[in-house]
Amino acid sequence: MKRALLGTVAAMSLLAMPALAQRTDLTIAMQLEPPHLDPTSAAAGAIDSVLYSNVFEGLTRFMADGSVVPGLAESWDISDDGLEYTFHLHTGVTFHDGTAMDAEDVKFSLDRARAEDSVNAQKALFGEIASVDVVDPATVTVTLTQPNGNFLFNMAW
Repeated sequence: MKRALLGTVAAMSLLAMPALAQRTDLTIAMQLEPPHLDPTSAAAGAIDSVLYSNVFEGLTRFMADGSVVPGLAESWDISDDGLEYTFHLHTGVTFHDGTAMDAEDVKFSLDRARAEDSVNAQKALFGEIASVDVVDPATVTVTLTQPNGNFLFNMAW
């Protein structure tokens, strides 16, 4: 009896697999709903929990063990005094509409996140940035006001 029941359950599971493979939608449950998708214009907690890592990608990423690995930047160089970070961007990265991402986009995003009128909940992470300069389409240099050992970690936001 148990074998027959187990066989029936296994057969039913196999029949359901093609239907699962054909699904194109994703339903998620959230405790909060963000008011919009712009983290620089509101400090709503839902923006952090929904958008970061799900929609936005940083120059770096941090792993569960705390290590920092490349994100949108494939590599970076740090000046001897710890004030300049030169990020070399991955090429071929596109936005949702197919537009290519380049160093101008990185500059725009960092300048906007740290702007005086920004209410970004993570604004403090960008507070020590003195300037963001585009070197070429695949390279951007960020200059800090003082050395910050957490800066690469901060660029994961």
